[in-house]
Amino acid sequence: MRNEAMLKDFYELATTDAVSGQESKIAAILTQKLEAMGFTVTQDDAGEKLGGDCGNVIGIREGELDGALLFSSHMDRMPNGFGIKPVEKDGVLYSDGTTILAADDLAGVCGILESFRQAIASGKPLPRLEVAFTVQEEPGVWGGNVLDCSVFKAKTGYVFDATGDIGRFVVEGPGRYTIDVELTGKPAHAGADPEKGIDAAKAMGEMLFTLKTGRLDFETVSNFPIVHGITARNSVCDSAGFKGEARSRNPEKLEKYMKYFDEHCRKIAAERGVGIEIVTELSYPTLNIAEGEPVLALAKKACEKLGFKYNPEAGGGGMDANHITAKGIRCIGCGCGYSKNHTKEEYLVLEEFFKLGQLGTTLIELYAEECKAK
Repeated sequence: MRNEAMLKDFYELATTDAVSGQESKIAAILTQKLEAMGFTVTQDDAGEKLGGDCGNVIGIREGELDGALLFSSHMDRMPNGFGIKPVEKDGVLYSDGTTILAADDLAGVCGILESFRQAIASGKPLPRLEVAFTVQEEPGVWGGNVLDCSVFKAKTGYVFDATGDIGRFVVEGPGRYTIDVELTGKPAHAGADPEKGIDAAKAMGEMLFTLKTGRLDFETVSNFPIVHGITARNSVCDSAGFKGEARSRNPEKLEKYMKYFDEHCRKIAAERGVGIEIVTELSYPTLNIAEGEPVLALAKKACEKLGFKYNPEAGGGGMDANHITAKGIRCIGCGCGYSKNHTKEEYLVLEEFFKLGQLGTTLIELYAEECKAK
């Protein structure tokens, strides 16, 4: 069934310009909508910490029941997200072809809003409802990283931020390290005195050529697509570097690869006589939710009630669920009906999008049945 309220929300948010670090206009709209539903809304200091124009939007609505349930989506979008003009064709929403659609993650945002609307409109006793609309997810899940989860009482949560149909749940996701390497050689005139130089670019090439990269096993990958060096043709390269990442759904494998990487590069640097600096940062930890955990059991029960296909899967990317779970609230990612996100070909299947509101409402209702009156 067509849901005009969800569609109206999507058009309003998609046509409001935003990008990572500039989410304040979206935050203002969401604050107004949440307050109209009886939520107390605040912003944390994520904007200050990350150099953005606003923080994570946190909404709390006290309930009549003793439990608490958390929902989350992110407010930002990829850079090519200004001037979006949604176009509907044969039950599918696209952009006009010049921008992304920003269904990632506005579909999730709208699904949460509709879930709250329907649950509240039912007039039934509800648990405490909590929501975190995060900033700067796209660059590296930064908003979720600095989110203070001590403000929440929920022990389980649902992150509406994944590709695929409703009923697809991301229960495993990789942890990710970013890796930056800088090499220092010795300059010399390439024509007159090349033997007096130390070629940093050659050392870099050897490191990359012999490094284990790509698909390392079924749950571990690495990639190093960014390289740089000096641009003078007539000088031995005295400065070069490369950047990349490593991911694994297995934290032990991830740490093992990082140790291997460090030893591999330092060995070649020593053999070539170049200086080396390696800077690594954990962007987000691994996500591993086991079958039978309450957060997943409730999702399965909701799908059974609605007649949706229940499809728990492993994912290849990170999301706010990684950070929130690591902070003590067990979360899974939920498919939102969109595909080809981050591209101009991004699209949102409206039938699935509308189901997202049903899923969220049903999750709240089923959870409420497990709670006691205060």
